[in-house]
Amino acid sequence: MEILRVFNNNVVLAKDPAGEKIVTGRGIGFQARPGQAIDASRITRVFVPADGRDPDYVASLLTEIPLAHVNLVTDAVAAAGLPDSTAQNASLLIALADHIGFALSRAASGQHATYPLLAEVSQLYGEEYRQAQRILSHINDALAQRGIEQLPHSEAVALTLHLVNAGFSTGDLSFTYTMTGVLQQLVSIIESDFSLTLDPDSVSVGRFITHLRYLFVRIANHEQLDEHHSAIGQAIRDSSPEAYQCAQRIASVIELRLGAELTEDEVSYLTLHIARIVHTTGAQRYTGTRTENIRKDPTMITRTATIGSSVGLHARPASLFTQAAGEYDYDITISFDGEEADAASILEVMTLGAKHGDVVTLTCEDDEAAGALDELAAMLERDLDAE
Repeated sequence: MEILRVFNNNVVLAKDPAGEKIVTGRGIGFQARPGQAIDASRITRVFVPADGRDPDYVASLLTEIPLAHVNLVTDAVAAAGLPDSTAQNASLLIALADHIGFALSRAASGQHATYPLLAEVSQLYGEEYRQAQRILSHINDALAQRGIEQLPHSEAVALTLHLVNAGFSTGDLSFTYTMTGVLQQLVSIIESDFSLTLDPDSVSVGRFITHLRYLFVRIANHEQLDEHHSAIGQAIRDSSPEAYQCAQRIASVIELRLGAELTEDEVSYLTLHIARIVHTTGAQRYTGTRTENIRKDPTMITRTATIGSSVGLHARPASLFTQAAGEYDYDITISFDGEEADAASILEVMTLGAKHGDVVTLTCEDDEAAGALDELAAMLERDLDAE
C-alpha cells in the first residue's frame, strides 16, 4: 500500500489497487511521507469506509481517539463474532471506541452512567443487544487482564444504540433515541387494541419491529412506499379491518411523533404485520407454545419450493401466486418457519414473510392435487417479480 496522507504517528491514509484505506499501527506514520510504501510489519488495523463517508474525514476522526481504545474495541468486535459488515464499519468502530474511552474515564473516577432504556433496548433490539453484551464481555476480559476496572453491564445499552444507529447510518444517536421511544409506544398500541401480551422474541413481533425501523428510515429519507392505492394494499386492508383500524391509530401516532403522514401503502403493510401478530399470538394463547400449524399427516401430498423472486413472497409475486392457487379446486396450504397459510389468500401468504431463497412447503389432502402442487412449486421458484 502507498501512503496518501499522514495524520499522525499512528494513522495514515493509504491506497492499494482496491482503493483508499485507513491504516493504523503504532509508529506507522512516524517520519513517513506521501508516496512511500507502508511497512507491513507496522500495520495493526485496516479500515475501509463503506457507508459513503470520506475516508479522509474518517481518518481524521481516528486521530482524536487513543489507538489503545481503537484496538480494544476492534478486538472485542472481532471476538464477538459480529457480521463482517458490522465488524469492518469504520464509523461504528470509531463511535464505539469514543464511547468506551469516556466510559473508562468515568469508571476511573468512580462514576457510572445510568441508562433508563434497558427494558426497551433489550426487547426492541434483541439481536443488537446480544451483540453488545458479547462486545462488552470481551472488553471487560481485556480490561481484567490489564488490571483495569471493568465496565458495568449497563454499558451494553449504549453499545446497542450505537449498533442500531450504525445500521441506518443516521450520523448521530438522536434519531435512534426517538425511534426507540416510538417503537415501544406502537407495540403497546397493539397490545391494548387486542388485549394481548406480546413476546418481543417472537418471529412476528421481530418482523414488525424490523419493518418499523426501516419505515422510520424511509420517513427520514422522504422515500415512503407509494403505489397510488395499489390493489394489493386495498386487498390487505379489506381482509383484516380490525388490524387496519389499529394500523391507522399507529399511523396517527407516527405522524404526531415524527411529523410525517403515512401513505396508504405504508398503512397497508402495517396492517399486514399487525394481522400476522394477532394471528400468531392468538394461537399461542390457546396452545401455550409457539404456533405450530403445519399438519403432520404423512398421507398428505407435499412439495417444497425455494422462493425465486428477488422480493420474496411480497406484493406482486404474492398476488400472482395466490391468483394461481385460487384457480384450483383444492384446499392448498403453504407453510414457512412453523406457520401455515391458505395458498389462495394474499393476506395470509404475505404474512408468512418468506424471502428470496427461503424454502416453503405446499400441502394438500387431495390425492389428485399432485399436478397442481407441481405447477405452483415451479411457479414459486421463478422470479415472479420480473414477470
